[in-house]
Amino acid sequence: MNFMENLQLHSSALTKNERKAFDMILEDLKMVQTCSIQELSDRIDVTKTTIMRFCQKMGYSGYSEFKYALIQYVNTVTDHTDEEETGRIHEITGIYSDTILLLRHALQKKTLKQLAEKIRSARRVYLAGLVNSSVSARQLYYSLLMFGIEASVLESREAVKSVDLCVQKEDIMIVYSVSGNSEIIDQILELKENNGCEIILVTSNAANSKAKHFDETIVLPALSVPRGSLVENVPVYSVFNAILLSYISG
Repeated sequence: MNFMENLQLHSSALTKNERKAFDMILEDLKMVQTCSIQELSDRIDVTKTTIMRFCQKMGYSGYSEFKYALIQYVNTVTDHTDEEETGRIHEITGIYSDTILLLRHALQKKTLKQLAEKIRSARRVYLAGLVNSSVSARQLYYSLLMFGIEASVLESREAVKSVDLCVQKEDIMIVYSVSGNSEIIDQILELKENNGCEIILVTSNAANSKAKHFDETIVLPALSVPRGSLVENVPVYSVFNAILLSYISG
């Protein structure tokens, strides 16, 4: 298990402030390489004790051991031989491959089998998502049509509202939202209250406060990229769709 896999494996046991440290460190791995524990504490705006507890929950004796492991990991995924020409390729493919490998730990066979059966037996499958998440919803939509499964895509609040009178209890809705806070979430939860259909949330935000209102939440690993990066989570969700489809096909 590499450094990133180890972090994702232990992330569910973190407190709110430890999670804050986790998220900010993953957004900028270089920050840890250059910062002392005091400097990191100041930049993240948590106490040194919080950082120490975070490191220990990740399986390290303290910040020094954690920092050393992080530097080793960064060195293994960085190509020093020709950084200008190939560094970007290695960086981006490394980000995706590391994250996709984490799906092995994030997904449970039982959950996938149950979801596949629900999709096969549903009267109709509704797939919802905005912007990039709509790409994932539409990808599954086209695949389900190939299996002869009735499906619809909802890509806006208005689209969700428009099916309010059409959705029935025998239907199932799968909502894609990396943050879990998409602007269509409240509208979808209102639809659930009105019609009683089962709704599944597929997200990368395990701490999403609205997850408890869904019948089930499937948490996928998120890419560890700096804010403002053009790298998107869509490929990770595409792999999830491919795995789910393998269970639907039997």
